[in-house]
Amino acid sequence: MADYAERSDTLAKCGAALWIVAAVGYLILEACAAAGFVPTYSYTRNYISDLGVNSPRAYVMHAAFYLQGILFLLGALLIVGVPDNRRARIFLALVAANALGNMVIGTVHAGPAHRVGAALAIVGGNLAIATGSAVVVSVGARDWYRRASILVAALGLLCLLMLLVNSTTATANLLPDGAWERGSVYSITLWQLTTGAYLLRSRRR
Repeated sequence: MADYAERSDTLAKCGAALWIVAAVGYLILEACAAAGFVPTYSYTRNYISDLGVNSPRAYVMHAAFYLQGILFLLGALLIVGVPDNRRARIFLALVAANALGNMVIGTVHAGPAHRVGAALAIVGGNLAIATGSAVVVSVGARDWYRRASILVAALGLLCLLMLLVNSTTATANLLPDGAWERGSVYSITLWQLTTGAYLLRSRRR
C-alpha cells in the first residue's frame, strides 16, 4: 500500500508539472505568434484565432492549442488516476472536451467547426475548473482554494457571455472582443498554473 501511495503521489506531481508547462508554454507560444503578426497585434482587440490565420507564425499558435489541450488532459489523468466517483468522471470528461476543442481550433482555423471547437475549449475548460476544484485537491484542502476556483470559473464564463453580447450587438460593451475572449481563456490558464503550483507545494509538504 505504501508503494502504491508513493507511485500515485509521483504521478500526481508529474500531472501538476504538466499543467504548469502547459500554461507557461501556451503563453510563450502565443506571444511568439503575436510578435510576428503584421502589422501589429492587439491583445485586447484581436481575437486569439487571428494568430492562427494572419500571423506568419501561425504554426506556432497551432502548436500552442495542441500543447494546451494535450497536456491539460494528460495532467488531469495523472492527477486523478482511475476516477472512482461521479464528480471525478465529470471533471475528466470536461477536460477532454477542452482538449478536443483545442485540437479542433488548432486544425480548423475558421468557420462553424472552428466555433464549435472554441466553445468546447472555453466552456469545457471553465466548467472543469468548477468541478475540478473539489477533485484534484485533498479533502482537507483549504476552503479558500475552492472558493477562488469557483470565482475564476465564473469570471471565465462571464467573459464568454460578454464576448457573445459584443458579437450580437456589434458594439464593444465595456471592453473590446479580444479582451473578453482572453478573459474566458486565461481563466483556464490561470487555474492550471496556480493549481499545479498548489499541488506541488502541498504534496511536497
